[in-house]
Amino acid sequence: MLDVEEFRLSVRAWLEDRYDVLPPDADDERLDVIVRTPDGHEAAARAAKRFQRELHAAGFAGVDLAEEYGGRGLSRAHARALSQELMRHDTPSLRPLGVGPTLAKATLLASGSEEQKRRFLPGIASGAEQWCQLFSEPDAGSDLVSLRTSAVGDGDEWVIDGQKVWSSYAADADFGMLLARTDPDAARPHAGITMFILPMDADGVQVRPLVDVTGGRHFNEVFIEGARVAAEAVLGEVNNGWAVSSGTLSGERSGYMGGSGSGRRRRQVISAARAGGRVDDPVARQRIARVVSAERILEFLRGRYVSRTLCDGSGPAGSMLKLAAGSLEQEAAELVADLRGAAAQAWPTAARDGDVACHGVNAARQSTIAGGTHQIQQNLLGERVLGLPREPRA
Repeated sequence: MLDVEEFRLSVRAWLEDRYDVLPPDADDERLDVIVRTPDGHEAAARAAKRFQRELHAAGFAGVDLAEEYGGRGLSRAHARALSQELMRHDTPSLRPLGVGPTLAKATLLASGSEEQKRRFLPGIASGAEQWCQLFSEPDAGSDLVSLRTSAVGDGDEWVIDGQKVWSSYAADADFGMLLARTDPDAARPHAGITMFILPMDADGVQVRPLVDVTGGRHFNEVFIEGARVAAEAVLGEVNNGWAVSSGTLSGERSGYMGGSGSGRRRRQVISAARAGGRVDDPVARQRIARVVSAERILEFLRGRYVSRTLCDGSGPAGSMLKLAAGSLEQEAAELVADLRGAAAQAWPTAARDGDVACHGVNAARQSTIAGGTHQIQQNLLGERVLGLPREPRA
């Protein structure tokens, strides 16, 4: 197998031919601002698809996927090396591709049939097909067991009816991982849920974008009325979707939602301190040190989680990363705004990216909610990792 450091150097050389290297104090969150408008969102999505195609053509997409699934057949260490090099360069963000390269990929590998893996994983690796996650509902967010979307068998098909909300990038997705209740009479509510692969262009599926407090447009609500999917669309086993989704959510909490790291927040707070003339301020330096320390701790936690040495390899330990990342997101965003002072609250209308700091504070509010609230994560850690008594249910 190709040596990890040799692979890293090949990635670095390829990137340096095409993209600038970020300075140590670079503020690299600008893309999150430009996707706040319809035109910005579309431009970011096009850039992400183009960059994913470039990575795929160069052999740097899906590197830890088996070759029969469209990958290189390398290790997770190679994938981490690639991620670290991408963070060092001013490349387009791949976040607009949705959950395909992260959650859908992991869920298919863990629970998909061989036919599903061969059908869908190559499209995820190449960026040809986008995915979204259809879990949350108006009355079932962090408490997913309360979901009401139903799937009723009709011969060799399932008929799906319901509503989903807060579905990131659903308007751009080709497929969605959908949870629906298939046995309303199950003795335990968890036991009557199934995961499906839903084509987003199926008859009866309607997607409506939502605008959040920052002006962002990546959230969506999805209405499903009489949508039909084949029996082969079941991901995992019928009525076992809760177990399948538990793996998906662990991945979301540890990776997709725990995305801070690799110096991103450190660069932002140091850049803000320089812009605000606060580099020598002892109080500011103490707060910067806390952010830097928290980011390093998060990176160490993620490394232990990936190596399955965190909490003896317990899946729910991913909630620990979600808690650490969410707290870091808020602390760093608030510090950036404080360091920039009045410029974080009022700026010339012609100033390019003048609202980065204000946008960051507003956007960070979702970090303790998305992927399951911090209170739910604390319950999961207490009950499933520490073995504490279950939280009383109404």
